[in-house]
Amino acid sequence: MQNTATAAAPVSIQDYILNLSDKTAAKVTYQVVLENNTDFILSRKTLKTERELVILVSQSLYYIRDKGSDKAESVSLGTLKSFLRDLKEDIALQSVHWMPVISKDSAERIDSVITDEVFSDMCRHNVLRNINDLDWYGSYWELNSKLFMQLTEMFPTLSDSSKYRPSIPLIFELDKRYGYNEAIYFASQLTKSGIRTFSAVNKYNYGNNAPKDCDGFIQLLEPEYNLNLRRLIDYLLFDLYAQGITEIDRSVWTEYRDYLDMQLQFYGKIREKYPAHLKTEHDVMTLKTNENKILQQNEEFVNQNKRVADLAYEHSGYCVVVPEQPQDLVEEGVGLSHCVGSYAERVVQGDCNILFLRKTVIPSEPLVTIQVSGKNLCQAQGKNRRSVTKDERRFLERWCAAKGLNCSV
Repeated sequence: MQNTATAAAPVSIQDYILNLSDKTAAKVTYQVVLENNTDFILSRKTLKTERELVILVSQSLYYIRDKGSDKAESVSLGTLKSFLRDLKEDIALQSVHWMPVISKDSAERIDSVITDEVFSDMCRHNVLRNINDLDWYGSYWELNSKLFMQLTEMFPTLSDSSKYRPSIPLIFELDKRYGYNEAIYFASQLTKSGIRTFSAVNKYNYGNNAPKDCDGFIQLLEPEYNLNLRRLIDYLLFDLYAQGITEIDRSVWTEYRDYLDMQLQFYGKIREKYPAHLKTEHDVMTLKTNENKILQQNEEFVNQNKRVADLAYEHSGYCVVVPEQPQDLVEEGVGLSHCVGSYAERVVQGDCNILFLRKTVIPSEPLVTIQVSGKNLCQAQGKNRRSVTKDERRFLERWCAAKGLNCSV
């Protein structure tokens, strides 16, 4: 009789590796038992126990109940963290607006709402949707809950950090100063405006009682400007948008207030409160104000420049021109888009001299502005502060050599 051998089954080393210390982890499951606008009950089951977290904001009832013994314990931050410690995945709540998702990290928010009557009240009125900074929003709720609820209905969201949240301090300040209707008017116009960002902050020195978070707007309502509140609101939110300004921020507040101040200084009154082109009109008023200042220094300016008349020079298609009047500096600054007009006072005081580099064929057209201090050529800039070209630099070096100046450009 012939013996037949049976083939051995394949053996893996993994079959012989045992973890003698391994213990089967206790299975923990969570399930939503109840949820509505303000309340929810969450069940926590293990192999041996079942407990329920009961959060009934509508009834001001908060406890954890053991279903086996029917005993309840009070809710605290510690018990909340313990109850949620085994939660692996977030649980969505479809109806609870102030707590749309429960996660392992939700204990702090739950504790904040159930331990603070202001936050509980906000929760009952359904205004905590998408709001995380409870303390910040809670302070406005305490100021005027009616206005706060109205904003939650008007705005797409209160938590948008670009347009809507930054407007809240101003809205409540308008309510305090001018009444509910004016505050709502601003809020309503803001929702209609196409501007992308809004901030009323200017951080301007404005006395001890100025609200730091909306002083840019409030300063424009000072008596000397005599602006109409609703016309100002429409100008900022609609007129400026039509002018291409989509961000209302510190630069707008500064430019607008400067424009109004310069009119008062130049005319003694404000001729145009709501300019059709703010940036352009601001620049025009700056020019007029500067002209007004330097015209008062006209005689000394002319005398000072007569002393450097010998610096005039011409060679190789270029020339150096010595300005005769302060207005020449103003026109130079406008033509080349820089601030040389502001140097008139320094010229009068003898701190420096401003000269013009021009082409000899068109000596009246601004090309490059030159600053000379003592025996040094300090600056030479063209339009929009451009540097000099190689040919211009070569001419300036020749000019400095001819006039005994040091070329530092």
